[in-house]
Amino acid sequence: MTPPKIMTWDPTQFFRTEEGRRPSSPYALLILNHPINEKAYDVLRKHALTTVCADGGANHFYEMMKARGREDVDHPNTIIGDLDSIRPSIKSHYQRHGVNVIYHHDDYSTDFTKALRYIRSHAKELLSSASTTPDHDHDQANQIQEDTTNSLSILILGGLGGRVDQAFSQIHHLYSNSTYTIPSNSPSHSSSSSSSSTEEEKGGKGSEGPLYLISEESITFILHPGKNVIRTPGVRRADIPPPPSSLSSNSTSKSDEGVYLLEENVGIIPLSGPEQITTKGFQWDVESWKTEIGGQISTSNHIRAEEVEVTAGGAVLLTLELAGRFKRSSQ
Repeated sequence: MTPPKIMTWDPTQFFRTEEGRRPSSPYALLILNHPINEKAYDVLRKHALTTVCADGGANHFYEMMKARGREDVDHPNTIIGDLDSIRPSIKSHYQRHGVNVIYHHDDYSTDFTKALRYIRSHAKELLSSASTTPDHDHDQANQIQEDTTNSLSILILGGLGGRVDQAFSQIHHLYSNSTYTIPSNSPSHSSSSSSSSTEEEKGGKGSEGPLYLISEESITFILHPGKNVIRTPGVRRADIPPPPSSLSSNSTSKSDEGVYLLEENVGIIPLSGPEQITTKGFQWDVESWKTEIGGQISTSNHIRAEEVEVTAGGAVLLTLELAGRFKRSSQ
């Protein structure tokens, strides 16, 4: 009998950059047509290999930079879509500044999908450029070189507030563009585009990495069938006293804020029918627990370990609450 595959996920690696270290997984940013979580963007932009706006996402990017007085110096690398949402003045602005603006008309795919396929079609060259970036230290360069033969993660800056149908659309795209085959040369996680994508769209076998949706308050991704180990350092947990620096004030201190990457709240949601899940490392762990929409679902559970585990027969959605310093709604 073939042993079940174990998938390892490290979703907070993209936020653990205070000491100047790069995440071990190279990644691209995809900006959707939703208000941008600027606090998350400011951290994630530092090591992104490229930034791609899906059509109207360019409007939000421009307004963000204009508010900072940087609209003439900070640009996305590419804007792609049917270009029916981007404002003409913003389109002209970016074209004058040499941004790659691509008109792609396809009635059978959304701008989200167009942008995703574009990034994946250029994954190999992006990974290759990452392996030669001069400011990596030796260990980081070796890690990037290994990942060059593996996969490019894509961090999607979107939003789950506002219209409910658009929120469901983002979850739908996240699910339908994540599959569960591990490349033979990768001991860790991997995702790929939907089965309708060609090898050219995918950027070549093994080059697609996980998709992570960064919304106003959460980081969300699709767990694979089998056993998933999720690294969860830096959680603000109710069962652990806060750092001493925070005890001298009624409000959370800046040093306290700098410690945390996640809040303790987590949800595990089945998307394509009934599932049975087994968990470890949460406040309320379950074993072979049936979960389905319309029945029991796991929301508002609490992280209670540096690594947590979720085992399921099929793919399920995992959503983790970002620490306050990464939330768009934080003041």
